[in-house]
Formats: sequence, structure tokens, C-alpha cells
Amino acid sequence: MKTYVIAEVGPNHNGSFSLALKYIDLIAKSGANAIKFQLAKPSEVYSSDSFKAKYQKKNDGRRSIIEMSKKIQLSFNDHLKLSNYAKKKGIDYLCSAFDIQSLKFLVQKAKIKYIKIPSGEVFDLNTLNYISKIKKKIFLSTGMVTIKDLKNILNILNKNFKKKIIILYCVSSYPAKLEQINFDNMLKLKKLGYPVGFSDHTISQNASLVAVALGAKVIEKHITINRKLRGPDHKFSLTINEFKDLVSNIRDIEKIITIKKNKKFNTSSKEIINVSRKSIVSSRFIHKNTKISKNDIVFKRPGTGISPLKINKVLGKFSKIDIKPDKVIKLQMVKKS
Repeated sequence: MKTYVIAEVGPNHNGSFSLALKYIDLIAKSGANAIKFQLAKPSEVYSSDSFKAKYQKKNDGRRSIIEMSKKIQLSFNDHLKLSNYAKKKGIDYLCSAFDIQSLKFLVQKAKIKYIKIPSGEVFDLNTLNYISKIKKKIFLSTGMVTIKDLKNILNILNKNFKKKIIILYCVSSYPAKLEQINFDNMLKLKKLGYPVGFSDHTISQNASLVAVALGAKVIEKHITINRKLRGPDHKFSLTINEFKDLVSNIRDIEKIITIKKNKKFNTSSKEIINVSRKSIVSSRFIHKNTKISKNDIVFKRPGTGISPLKINKVLGKFSKIDIKPDKVIKLQMVKKS
């Protein structure tokens, strides 16, 4: 199974529909499976007591969190167009919703393929109860939950019927430092009986690559067209070219770790085996009907004859034909008894 790779644009279109379309054009050529945006009605998400995280203040300037959110939103109609455009380009359109009205639009109007629950939304009972009634695969981020919380959340999601859920391990720091990742925690999530993935907030490719090697089925990585743009997420995102490299490296790792039940040497391996292994070779002229002894053989390349490990198929047996010196001995040249 290939890793499902998501290019997370999030708000990095900065409220520009044309820039959002450009992201789709670029990511459709990257080898990723999906491009993901975010959708919210700020008045439904933020109370008057809401405030920015430190990284948002640093990356976005002095405007309030509600002002910031309003500036980086696209309309419902814009998202409908993005969904259709992504389909034409052969890439899945995904979108995280941060309020129930936005979520219902994505499910009912945009016909979103998978539901992504962001780390901060896993405590919204309206969201969880609504999703519990929907038959869609769920990507569930876990950057802000304990295992106890997560079990409770899974129970709510599954209360109407068993869901297909992929749990995304996540460290909710922006950017996350490599020493914070600790993939032992991702492996612990596996014990809950669900496939796992990784939502990567580091500025490196390496964490995602290690996650794939450890069995992550989904990788979500933030992207930007320019890290210098104003906005909360640009500075910890990969550039488009860096993201393309990441996807390519993930596909390489998939080839490396693919396990085939019936191990067979591929063609190139057979060639090297024939060149490099040793066979049983005549050390001198062996006349027909001669009983072959240790003095009659040596071990030399190539590996196209009888393996030295099967020496008992030769020693003490009689030659069927005259065998010239320094020739690979084949089974058909030796009598069975």
C-alpha cells in the first residue's frame, strides 16, 4: 500500500483564490495524493477572549486572531470551485473544518472524499457527533490529546457504527523540533488497533521519512509558495520543490521496505550471483567413470555450477564423461551412485 501523501496548504493561499488554484496546479505535478485547505467561519470559531499563539504573533504581525482568520479565508463557493478544479487535475481535494457549518458544507456540498479532524477540533462535541453519523474515512490528528482522551474520542466517533479511522501522530508545535518528535508515541498509537500516520510540523523532511519507514500510512506536510510571505504557517512549511523531493524520497522508501512473501532474486541479483559465487570446479583432468575425490576439485567462480555447500553431490560419485581441467562441474556430468 502506498503512503497517502497530503500537501497541506492550510491558509497559505493568504485569502487569494488565484493563489489557491496555483497551489493545485503545482501539487498535481508533485506525486502527492491530495492537497488540503482549511475552512472556517471566524465568528463561529473564536470568542472575544481568543488570542494568538506565539508563533502566530511572530509570523503574522499585530493583527488580532479574528482579523487574521478573516483575511485568510476563502468563501464556500471558492472551495467548491477548488474541489472541482482539483478533481480535473487528478488530485484529491481535502479540507479541515473548524466549525460545524463549514464541516456540513464540505460533506454535503463539496462531497469531500475524507474527513480530516484537526488536533484542536477533537474536543468539539458537535463535530464529533456529526461525524459519527457519516460513512467516510477519517484522518484524526492527535497533537493535543492524551491516550485517555483519544479513547473517549474514538468511542464517540464509533458510537453509531465502526469507522475507518487513521490516527495521525502529531506534535503541535510550530515548527516542531526534531527532538520533540519521539516516534515511540506513534508506535504506541498503533496499539489502539488503527492504522497510523504522521502530521509533520518540522521544517525537515527527515521526520516524515522516518515515519514512513516505521509504518505511517499517511503523511501530511505543510507547503508554501514562499516562506517570506506574511501569514501564520509559511515559515514552517516546505517549498514546493522541497515537497516534491519529499514525495520522491517517500516513494523510494516504499520500494526499499516492501516485503514480498515469496522471496525471489530479481534479474540483476541473479546476474551478480552467477558472476560472484563459486562452484565446484575440476582441479585436473577427470577421466570418465573416475571416482571423484577432494584432490580432483577446487572452488572457483562463476556460480553457475554445483555449490560447494553441496559437495556431497560430487565427492565419491563417478564422472559420466571426461572432464577437462578447470571446468565447472554440473550435476549432469556426475552419476548419482
